[in-house]
Amino acid sequence: MPAPPPPAKITIAAIGDVIMNDSQIQSGKTANSNDFRKFFKAVQPYLSSPDLTIANFGMTLAGESKRYSRSSSFNAPDQTLDALKYTGVDILTTANNHANDTGEKGIIRTYSTIKKNGFLITGTAPSEQDHKGVIVEKNGIKLGFLSYTERTNSSVPKGKSYLVNLIDPAKITKDIKQLKQQGAEYVIVSLHWGTELQRNPNEKQKKTALKVLQAGADVILGSRPHVPQQIEKMMVNGQEKLVVYSMGNFISNQSNSYTDEGVIVYLDIMKDAKTGKIKLTNASFLPTLVNKYKKGGKTEYMVVPLPTKTAGNLKAYPGLTKKKWEKSWNDVKSKITKKDNFPILAPKP
Repeated sequence: MPAPPPPAKITIAAIGDVIMNDSQIQSGKTANSNDFRKFFKAVQPYLSSPDLTIANFGMTLAGESKRYSRSSSFNAPDQTLDALKYTGVDILTTANNHANDTGEKGIIRTYSTIKKNGFLITGTAPSEQDHKGVIVEKNGIKLGFLSYTERTNSSVPKGKSYLVNLIDPAKITKDIKQLKQQGAEYVIVSLHWGTELQRNPNEKQKKTALKVLQAGADVILGSRPHVPQQIEKMMVNGQEKLVVYSMGNFISNQSNSYTDEGVIVYLDIMKDAKTGKIKLTNASFLPTLVNKYKKGGKTEYMVVPLPTKTAGNLKAYPGLTKKKWEKSWNDVKSKITKKDNFPILAPKP
């Protein structure tokens, strides 16, 4: 008898908040434009090797006519997308509290600019017709992606709720059902939720997570607290599912404790060729750190991967100390694995 066909497999990487403020924008200025790729040079191999990479885009792209980012209202240069594409990001979730920072026009321009640059997008939409999740077929598996936020910094115009997806379990249930009717076999929901700067999920997050998983989601990817929170396995309707309560900041200029720490989450998803059943076969993570240092009179930024507890090549990261590396590694490891044990495992760069 011929050997059975091998199972289809896909590896997904996920990162938390991507935020750009004034100082970061100044750091990326060139003679005629902006170039932010240097921020991600060290971590790029870890994000370009998975089959799909998803990030939370925590700002808007309202264009040069609007002032670029202030301390709490985020508008970034379009070249931010060039850097994310270079880094390996494929899907951007845009439902977050900053989605409406530059108003309806900002939402619409952000959506169209992201699409024009070849990314998939979910969470915001310029019209009711565009208001939908994303389905990606990769390696024989159809994955569905949705994105929602607890709130926005300013109210979305009345009658235009399609502009930004707000967390509503009834709506999420309906959207998941629709996505599955369209062929999605495995659904990943990104939720922008929780309490800023809190290293543990609150009760509302826990209750919402259960409702969303019961509604048919297989994985929840959390953002907004700006610090990493635990990853947790949950048995729902006889199936093992996964909640990542917060991935922390991937990049920002925040200075509060732990806000320079983040995590890349890796998900290995497999489809049995004979039965067609799909399951998460492995979840792992990689701690990251935003290294800030002075050069030429301005602050520079670099996202540093921390694959080992023992400090690696510190010469590549100006100003980063052995003590800071090891503290950050411990901070992330202890928090991510607080509830369940997951390995630190990264694709070979």
